[in-house]
Amino acid sequence: MKLQTTVNQCSKATRLALTLVTLSAIACSAQNSESSRPTGRAFTEAEMLFHRDSRWLGADGALSVPLANGRTVWLFGDTFIAKSNAHVRSESEMVRNTVAIQTGEDPRTASITFHWRQGSDGSPSSFFPERGERWYWPGHGIRLAEGPLIIFLYAIVATPGQGLGFASAGYAVAVINDPDAPADIWNPRIVDIAPSTFDAVPATAVVQDGEYIVAVAIRQEGTHAGALVRYPMDLLAEGVVDGAEWWEGGGRGWVPESSLGADCPAFVLNDAGCECSLHWDERKGSFIHIASYGFGASTIGLRTAPALMGPWSSPVVVYRPPESDGPRPFVYAAKGHPELVGPDAADLVLTYATNSFEFGDLFTKQGARSLYWPRFVLVRVGK
Repeated sequence: MKLQTTVNQCSKATRLALTLVTLSAIACSAQNSESSRPTGRAFTEAEMLFHRDSRWLGADGALSVPLANGRTVWLFGDTFIAKSNAHVRSESEMVRNTVAIQTGEDPRTASITFHWRQGSDGSPSSFFPERGERWYWPGHGIRLAEGPLIIFLYAIVATPGQGLGFASAGYAVAVINDPDAPADIWNPRIVDIAPSTFDAVPATAVVQDGEYIVAVAIRQEGTHAGALVRYPMDLLAEGVVDGAEWWEGGGRGWVPESSLGADCPAFVLNDAGCECSLHWDERKGSFIHIASYGFGASTIGLRTAPALMGPWSSPVVVYRPPESDGPRPFVYAAKGHPELVGPDAADLVLTYATNSFEFGDLFTKQGARSLYWPRFVLVRVGK
């Protein structure tokens, strides 16, 4: 009996020890998994970059394209431009788009110049001019090797009293033949593209894949799923998109739009965000997709994939902008800027847009200081 009792006690002790070891391993694994998950932190010391021209008083959008020799072009949507020496938003013009040229890879120390056009009366006007009732908000772009800068533009029309007051009217491609020249003398050739027969509009993110330029096309209605369309690089350099092919998946691969018939292209990202970025990241050894999730209050999510076509991981929340917890929050347009550098080589630099559903908030003393300026975030993606 004593022997049996001893054996039982030993057995219980062994099981308890194994249980403790297992629980310890699980906890350690969870801790390691949590610590390896990318997380973001505010990069406030970089934000003076957008306050270096007293006439340029804030914008949204904030896409970036590397040029050459340490230069980067920034592309902004609706922008406040001061019209008086007071340099305040209440005495400004809101133009539909502006650009900036950053010199230097670190936004804390880089120089920057902002650029827009002037109307016949000397008032500020859009860098990419309106055409009739249509205006352009910039999408992403790419500098072709020793060639032109290609920028995708969203064509937009007003819809008073409907939704947010605007709607998509297709897209355009702007070709800038000498992007190494000062931006003030750029003369973009804008080619308007007829809308597709399906709901997917390029291009919020653009990457090169061999001899092709691949763009993410976003569904405008409902959830903003993302499809892929590719353009032969030599044709796109001329502003020609006739050779475009869409990723259909399902064994067919890349096909011309005319071959899709009644079908839509494959949506490889079930929610790409209404704006996003996508790039190959050597530190992560994968493609990285960055987007805002939510409407009004939002979080920033990161997804990865071994190939453009996926499979894409579920988004991991890497940052919740503090503005999401403020009154009437309107936080959106998170994007990555892999050509920029942060304090650590492992950092990926992001931006997001801040706004308010009450337009008047942008003109208060606090709002003019804190709203409608791109915000910087750092996310550690390397070791």
